[in-house]
Parts: sequence; structure tokens; C-alpha cells
Amino acid sequence: MQISDTFTLNLHTMSFKRRVFKNLLFAGWCVLSVNGYGQNSDSLEHLLSNKKLSAEEYLKACDELSWNYLDDDFEKSKHFAQLGIKKAQAEKNSSMEATLYRNLGVAYYMNSQMDSAQLLLSISLDKAIRMKDKKLEAAVYGAIGNVHNVSGNYEEALSFYLKALSMFELQENRERIRSLLGNIGALYYSLLNLNQAEKYFLDLERESLPANDMYNLGRAYDGLSRIALKRKKFDTSLEYAESAADIFRRSNQKAAEAIALQGISMVYYTNHKDYAKAKEYALKALELTRETGYRSDLAGSLNILSNIYFNERDYENCLKSAKEGIKADTTDANVTANLYANMVRAGMFLNHKEEALLYFDKYRALIDNRSTKEFELSMAELEKKYLSEKKELRISTLERERKLYGIISFTTVFILLLLLIILYLRQNTIRNKRELAEQKILQLMQEKQIVATQAVLDGETAERARLARDLHDGLGGMLSAVKLNLFDMKQDVIIESEDVARFNKVMEMLDNSMQELRRVAHNMMPESLSRYGLKIALEDFCRSFPNVCFHFFGEDKRFHQKTENTLYRAVFELIHNAIKHAQAERINVQVIQQPDRISITVQDNGKGFDPRKETKGTGLQNVRNRINSIGGTVEIHSVNDQGTEITLEIGLSHD
Repeated sequence: MQISDTFTLNLHTMSFKRRVFKNLLFAGWCVLSVNGYGQNSDSLEHLLSNKKLSAEEYLKACDELSWNYLDDDFEKSKHFAQLGIKKAQAEKNSSMEATLYRNLGVAYYMNSQMDSAQLLLSISLDKAIRMKDKKLEAAVYGAIGNVHNVSGNYEEALSFYLKALSMFELQENRERIRSLLGNIGALYYSLLNLNQAEKYFLDLERESLPANDMYNLGRAYDGLSRIALKRKKFDTSLEYAESAADIFRRSNQKAAEAIALQGISMVYYTNHKDYAKAKEYALKALELTRETGYRSDLAGSLNILSNIYFNERDYENCLKSAKEGIKADTTDANVTANLYANMVRAGMFLNHKEEALLYFDKYRALIDNRSTKEFELSMAELEKKYLSEKKELRISTLERERKLYGIISFTTVFILLLLLIILYLRQNTIRNKRELAEQKILQLMQEKQIVATQAVLDGETAERARLARDLHDGLGGMLSAVKLNLFDMKQDVIIESEDVARFNKVMEMLDNSMQELRRVAHNMMPESLSRYGLKIALEDFCRSFPNVCFHFFGEDKRFHQKTENTLYRAVFELIHNAIKHAQAERINVQVIQQPDRISITVQDNGKGFDPRKETKGTGLQNVRNRINSIGGTVEIHSVNDQGTEITLEIGLSHD
């Protein structure tokens, strides 16, 4: 698979989640739209101008108009929702006010304005809870879950989805249950948990077939197509994608059909290398996204088309499509990064050097910003969830104790002696159960934290490896090719003396760009680590510092790649901390590898610190989280002004 193939597969896969959820939200909420009129939008607008219309009829018309225009005209949808809210407030109709706030939040969601959508949906939820309107409350939970999902807050999204699902199960609302099954399946797909995603999409298929719910059946097939494509089962992926596209076409769901067509294009693009066929489906998808008018959908279609043009060596159209995609929407960082990369690559082939360098800087800034923020956001969300779960479990335990004491007090009136014996036995039982429950809770929390940390670290490692490979093999090779071509041009062309300095400046800029590219790629994921293992990678890294000494004892054998990556990043962090914060003049790194374990000690003669006090930075905490996630231990010995010694130790399981 070529570099551009990898870009398209990964980035189209991730942006699929953002675009498909607009359709999920619309399908899931049709059950709550007003059915009192059954008229088209033009008739309703004419009806709304009738001054003899009652307040209730006016509000129902605003509700239906704001909902009908969601898929076609954001400004009209917003206008009628705001008209209805104003009228509902004047009439003190809280129910319709909450419903119209819901509609307005959905409109902003469909227009990719997530902050405004979150605020308006929160207002609707607050009013629904106060009115005890369970149907509207459940619907808004699902909507807020969608907002969190497309914003990348997966833990929050899953929490809101599960709240909505439990409420709709109590209401026996099968249509909404089907919608949420698809949402949760797409969420797990976004997390690359393909097994869980497949389970929910298969459940959605089983629920949709007997109900003749063709839209949700199409969603199930589309999701299963993405999973098969990710697993490189191309024939299965193509079969599911064609079935989904046929279903959406017959039901006139243009936005969903466009996504299914993109899936078909991806199969021809990545497996068959049939760029003409891939472009045919990509252009059909682009035409549909232009009709629906959603900016993020349009950017996604242009992204795929730009990659196809690049592989066809049609650099002019590649650059044109990428620029149009950037202009359409930049809310999806994955699509934006790929579009920037295409602009750099096409610009270099078209000899647009200054423009290529400009977009290379934007690409690098975007990647650096994402890799830092995503890790911090994931950890903050996990901590918030665990604290909330712990609080709920504690409240539940206290409630059970209160009921038990009430029963005991009531029964002591009748048989005091017998009850004293029962009380004694039961108290022992409760105490033992509570202790076991608390131990189980603690164990589950620790396991969840380890699993979550491993997932984040795996994602970070995979992203670093992919970006390092793309930068080194793709842009690095292109820069080298540009340099060689310029050098050859110089041999065959007589350059005026006044142009020599400018030519040399260009060559110097290329050299600096290549050096910076290698440095960034090496920092993200050193090639020596994946090829030769931890010993060689650490030895190379330590050799790059004049004041760092490396010592290795034991037998140098390869072990699990995740363990090697984790230990390397931990030592990387410790050495940088010693240089940057401890201002150490001498650092020793000692590795002792035994058949069943490995121990790494990092010593420095820096300022030192008091390990009992909490440090301001997150470096040491990151090291602890990384080592704990693979079952290791961290020991810290440090004294102020006397240096620091940190030992990492883990058990080994050889591949």
C-alpha cells in the first residue's frame, strides 16, 4: 500500500464517524417530530402567516418547520426554532419551549457548531428534567452523546448514550433503541475496537430486519463495510457498501448514500488500485455532498478525491481539491491534516516551493497540537468518570444500609432475643460483603485505569509510528528528490552570478527542512527501536547527548513491542527531565536484562527534589502511568541538591 493509500484509509475511516452521526441524529429523532399536520414546508410557512392561528397551532407549525429544514437549510431551521421559542416563552408553554430548544441545538449540530449545540441542548435537557418529560429527556441525552462523540469525548459520549438507551428500553421504544445501537457501534469503531463495533452493528441488523427499518439496516451494512475494510476483507467490504448505498438511494437519504459511495470508492482505491473506478464513485459522493451542503461531508469527499488525483499524478486537480476541502471545513483535524499533506506533496511536484513549505508548517503544527491535547483530554475524562462511578456506588451502599437498619429496628419490638442473634450474624455478613465489594470496586477501577491507559498509549504509539513513517518515507523522500533535481539542474544550466546566492539559499533551506523532518520523525518513533530493539535504540539516543552514559548488562533479546515502546518513551522522558528541570551535568543510564525481567536505572547529579511532595509537572506522572499500564513498578530516590535515581522494573514475556 502506498503512502497516500494509508493516509486515505486512516483519515477517511476516522472522519466517517463525524459525518455519519449527522444522519444518525436525524433518523433517531424523527419519532419525536410533530405529526399533527403532515404538510410540506411551503404549506406550513403559508399557514404560519395566518393571524387567526391559535398559539398551540403556531407552535406546532414552528416545531415542524424547524425540524423539516434541518437537512436542507440551516438558516431557515434556526429562524423557525427561534420564532417558536419566543412565542412559547410569551405563552409560558414550557413543553414546546424545551422541544424547540432541542430543535435549535440539532440545527447547530448539523451545521458543525458544536459549542452552541452543546449549550442549547443543555437548556432543553434542564427544562425536560424539570417537567419530567422522559421522552424528550432521553432524546436529548442521545443528542448530547452525539455532540461529545464528534468532538472526540468518547467517554462522555458513551455515558450519555447508555442513559438514553436505558430510558428508551423502559419506554419500549424500539426505533430509538435501533438508532442508539448504531451510534454505539460507530463510537466503538472510532476507538478502533472492531470486535465491539461489529457486535453492535450485527445487533442493529437483527433489530432492523423484522421491523423493516431500511434506514437503520443501511447503517448496519455501512458500519460492517467499514469494519471489513479495516480488516482488509475487501470483497466483504464491497458487498456491504453496495447494499448500504442501494438502500440509501431507494430511501432518498443523500448524505448517507454519499458515505456508502465513499466506502465503495475506498475498496477500489486501496485493493484494486483501480483509480478510475474509485474516482467515479468519489465524484458521485462529491455531487451528493454538494447537494446536502454539509461542510464536513464536503471536505471528506474532497479529501478522498484529492488522494486519488495524487495517485493518478494529476497534481493540479489534487491541489485544487485539497484547497477546496480546506476552504469547506477544517473542524475535523484528521481530514485537515491529510489535505495539508496533499497540498505539500502536490505543491512540490508543481514547483510551488514557498506554498509547499507554508502548508508543511501548518501540517506539523496541527499534528503536534493534537498529539498533546488528545492524551491530556483522555486522561481527564477517565478520571472524571471514575470519580463519578465511585460516588454513585458509595451512595448506593449507604442507601442499602439505611433500609437494613430500619428493618432491624422494626423487628426488635417483637422478638428481641432472636433478633439480636440475627443482627449479630447479619452485621458480620454485611461487613464482610462490604469489604469484599470495596475491594472489588478498587480492583475494577485499577483494571479500568490500566486498560484505558493502555488504549491511549497504544493509540499514541501507533499514531507516532505512522506519522514518523509518513514524514520520513513520504516527505523526506520527496525533499531529497527535489534537492537532487535542483542539483542536476545546476550542472546543466549556467546560473548568473546574482542568482547563485539565491540558489544556494534554496539548497540550504532544503537541507534545513530535511534535518528538521528527520529530527521530528525520530522523536516520534525512532526507526532503530522497531528494527533492532530497546538496547540499540537507547544506546543511540544516549549517544546523542555528550553528558549521558549508557551501560547494558545481560543478554540482549527482543521482547513485546508494546513493552519496548513504553520503556523507551519512559527513559526518553526521564533524561529530558534531568536535563531540563534538574540541570544535571552527568547522567547514567543502566539497563539490566534478565531472562524473566528487565530493570532500567536513570541516575543524575542534578538539583534533586523531595519525592514526598507533589511536583508541578506531569512528566513523572506520565512515566508512572506508562509503566503501570504494562504491569511494572517505579522507584524514586532523590534528595535536594544531591541528585536523583529512578528505577523502572517489569516482568518479561518473550515473543
